[in-house]
Amino acid sequence: MLQTLERLERILEIASEEGISVRCEWLGGVRGGLVRLGKTPILFVDESLSVPDQLEQVRDSLTLLDWSESEWWNEISSLLELTSATDY
Repeated sequence: MLQTLERLERILEIASEEGISVRCEWLGGVRGGLVRLGKTPILFVDESLSVPDQLEQVRDSLTLLDWSESEWWNEISSLLELTSATDY
């Protein structure tokens, strides 16, 4: 099992590969998450949070997406702890 930081980094890498712009910013505890600017999805990760809290924030945001058609489905479902293609 990957350590928390490695897991977070890999999830962000996959998100970026899927066309999600990843922005790691010091947000001071203000809610980060997934937004769309036009057709572009942007994931804001709050660097003021601990790594486990950042992972939870990213997981909560990315589980809202349908990953079932992604080439990364097997890996991302494991990293995000999804149980099926309909668990998003």
